[in-house]
Amino acid sequence: MAEVHPLSRRFSHEGAQRLVEALEQTITANTDLGPRWPQIQSLGLSLQQLTRDLEQEADRMAFKLDATPEVEAFRASLYQLAEAFSRLGVIAQAYPSAT
Repeated sequence: MAEVHPLSRRFSHEGAQRLVEALEQTITANTDLGPRWPQIQSLGLSLQQLTRDLEQEADRMAFKLDATPEVEAFRASLYQLAEAFSRLGVIAQAYPSAT
């Protein structure tokens, strides 16, 4: 069975690169990856944090930029994106733990 390493709640380029390299090595070695549900559920937590971060940044933007129609449309788009991340996070966290 494969080792399970929960993902960080915060995305980092370096961490993602390490995961990619480890996955490439595992695939090249033709190793059984085992169940992926712990990583998928953990990714849901990461998406929830990303949602909160994006919403906070959109809120901060409201105080820094003039309230033009373009800025308001952009902020609305960011909130829609945050909502999409949130829904994906909920789905990932509910991913079945048995196959």
